[in-house]
Amino acid sequence: MQIVLMRHGRPAIDTTQWLNARDFGAWVERYEAAAIDPAYPPPATAIEQARQAAYLLCSTLPRSLSSANALGMETPDGHDAAFREMEMPSADWRYPMLPVTAWAVLFRLAWTFGYHRDTESFTAAKARADDCADVLARLAVAHGKVLFIGHGTLNWFIARALRRAGWHSPDKAARHHWQSAIFSRTTPQSP
Repeated sequence: MQIVLMRHGRPAIDTTQWLNARDFGAWVERYEAAAIDPAYPPPATAIEQARQAAYLLCSTLPRSLSSANALGMETPDGHDAAFREMEMPSADWRYPMLPVTAWAVLFRLAWTFGYHRDTESFTAAKARADDCADVLARLAVAHGKVLFIGHGTLNWFIARALRRAGWHSPDKAARHHWQSAIFSRTTPQSP
């Protein structure tokens, strides 16, 4: 049995902007609605992973679904909003102006320490990731090899949950677009 956690392709959105915190919140909304950038197609290894999978699962976010399409899978076997990326908080500050990546790091850190203005809490998101890992484990028992085209932070927490449940991987959780981590288990265990 195998579970492949793949990060989606590069989204079609400008990540070089300098914004205030309020505008960063609007940028996050655009990011959530963005499909992938066709100028950055999947590598052959990602396409081969998709071909070998017996079951393909996506989140309901456009970047996950359009990644499946880019991999040659017109329709995933399943898609579920529970598999969306962990939400990013923001604030209503007009100053300072910082790069998008700086805001992402700052707000993700603040989120882990309890700040979650109008978003899912860190504790709730970790519990959701555990539930997602259980779903993937059940799908792997049923289908043999499952591919989830997911998101950076969620994939990282799913990877942690899979390891705690006895799944093994020589890979770290996928950080880069189209990168994947393969988790294996030889004996079925109820998730």
